[in-house]
This record gives sequence, structure tokens and C-alpha cells, in this order.
Amino acid sequence: MTRVVQWATGATGRLALGAVIDHPDLDLVGVRVYDPDKVGRDAGDLADRPATGVQATAGTEDIVTLRPDLVLYMGRVEQHPDECFTDVVDLLAAGADVIATGSAFLDVRALDADRAAAVEAACRQGSSTFLGLGLFPGFWGEVVVPALSRLAHHSDRIVVRESLSYAGYPSARMLFDVMGYGHAPDSDEPLTAKPSRSASPFAATVAIVAKALGLEVLDVERYREVAVTAEELRVAAGTIPAGTVGAMKLGVRAGCGPVTLQVEHVTWMDPGVEPSWSRSEGYEIEVGGAPSLRCNLVLGTQGEDHTEMGCLATAMHAVHAIPTVRAAGPGIVDLADVSFVGRLA
Repeated sequence: MTRVVQWATGATGRLALGAVIDHPDLDLVGVRVYDPDKVGRDAGDLADRPATGVQATAGTEDIVTLRPDLVLYMGRVEQHPDECFTDVVDLLAAGADVIATGSAFLDVRALDADRAAAVEAACRQGSSTFLGLGLFPGFWGEVVVPALSRLAHHSDRIVVRESLSYAGYPSARMLFDVMGYGHAPDSDEPLTAKPSRSASPFAATVAIVAKALGLEVLDVERYREVAVTAEELRVAAGTIPAGTVGAMKLGVRAGCGPVTLQVEHVTWMDPGVEPSWSRSEGYEIEVGGAPSLRCNLVLGTQGEDHTEMGCLATAMHAVHAIPTVRAAGPGIVDLADVSFVGRLA
């Protein structure tokens, strides 16, 4: 039995919590929450499961003293990266393996050398292992592109793309304060208004894919394009006024010698804002070369909400990685190092 803590119970964390409770080989020993209304509630109640006897806490020290084998860390890394990195370092130093789904954790070496050094030191101190993953970024390019490369004689261009409607995504903090929906197109108020910040997670995908393919990243261009809605939009997260951002395209374009790697995230609140961007919904990989190919993935093919299915896929990628991380040696591993993250049997 692997003693597991679920850290955060938002849209993705709640689904991961349910999967941990359901699995006979995982022993849920703790739940860390941010919402004061969740403190003291049974983990089963938070995940729509029967009572577990495990009560949620808002105290980081409460989690450390549990001495879990592994923490599924799904904290608010996009909003509070410094705080979240401190949490992860403390957990690793205390001896817990950590699997994190925040985009800033995908490849800490590529994003911040100082933070990577701190994580490495914590892993040495605690003889622990760290892995960052997700769905996009964190799976679609990093896992699928290397598999598709086995079909290629040669490639000159690889594009990894996520295209999603965010109309059903309920987090106003993420969509408005972080991404910049509902703001003027030239506003610098959102946390990711500048391409250097908004596209940075996709640089990590580029780094991992290049590493897996044996390529060297020579230059990187980050971009953020927005489109304005002509009419007011009412979505799950709130109201988007006319004349403000209603669709956007974020990405990274990297030169790797003979191959160009491009990773982009296309989102919209209504398909009419920029029809050319919202022509399809799902995940796409395009490869130029011999043979040229296109690979598509759609999550939720039976009428489910695509955003919720994306959260579920992200949660399950983390849960299924538990045996791989537990078997790995101490230190930072990434999806180019891990030969296979299979389904937790």
C-alpha cells in the first residue's frame, strides 16, 4: 500500500482524490485544502465517495507529519508559484515523493535553474523523487510525439496543439485574473498578459520533446495573440463584456536545427469570436516530413463536458504515474526520462 496525500481539491484535485480513494493499492492518509469551508470535512464527502475517516486540513505541517510516501500536488501554481515551490521543496525534503500537475512544474530545469537546484537539493535530502506532468502541457506532446516519431523517416516540423472552449470552465480567477479573458486586449493586468509569461509552460514541453527526440533547442519565440468579442458573453466563470478578450492563442515556436517544434494552446469563450481558431476542439499533432501525418485526440465523445474530461485525464495521468515515481531513484525525473507511465493496475 502506498500512503498518499492529495494536495488541493479543485477541478482536477477532486477527481484525483476520488481515484485514490477508489484504488485498493493506495492508502489515502491526508488531504490538503485551501477553502476554509472544506477544512474538517471527510475526504469522501469532497470526492462524492463514502466516508473515509480522513479529514481535510489547511495546515502544511499537518501533511508533513503524516509522513506520506507520495503527495499528488495540485496546488495553485499558476497563481502562487513561489508559495507552491516552497511547498514542494518542503515535502521532498521531508521524504515524500511528489507528482505535480502545475504547468510551472513540468520541467523546472528549463523554467528556472535556481528552483531546479532547490528541488534537486530537497530530493537529495529526503531521498525522494519529483515528477511534473499533466495533459497539455504534460502529456500530449511529451508522451505522444516521441511515440509517433517511430513512424517517421524524417521530420522538419512538429506542431502540438490544444484547442478548447473555456465557456464551461468555472474558475474566474484562472480565466480572468491569470489568463486575461474579459480584459482589454492591451491590458497588462492579467498575470500572463506578456508572452514571456503566458507561453513559458510550453517552453518546457519543447525542452522535453527535444530531449526525447535527441534535438537541441537553438532559439525560442514566445507568442500571445488575442481576439475581441463584439458582444457580451455569459459563461460559467462570469460575464465577458463586449470589446474585451474572448479568444486567445498562446504558444512557443522553437528552432531545433533541421526541425521546428511548435506548441500552442488555442481557447475561446464563443466560437464566433474568431472562427478560424475554433474550427475544431481537442488535441492535435501535425508532423511535416516523410510521412507527413496528423493525429487527433478528443476527450469526451459521448456528450461529456470537454473541460471536465480534460481535468479527469490530467488527474488520472498523475495517479497512474505513482508506481513509476515510487520505483525511480531520488531526484527530478521528467517525461523524457520515464520510459513508460502505464495504467495503475
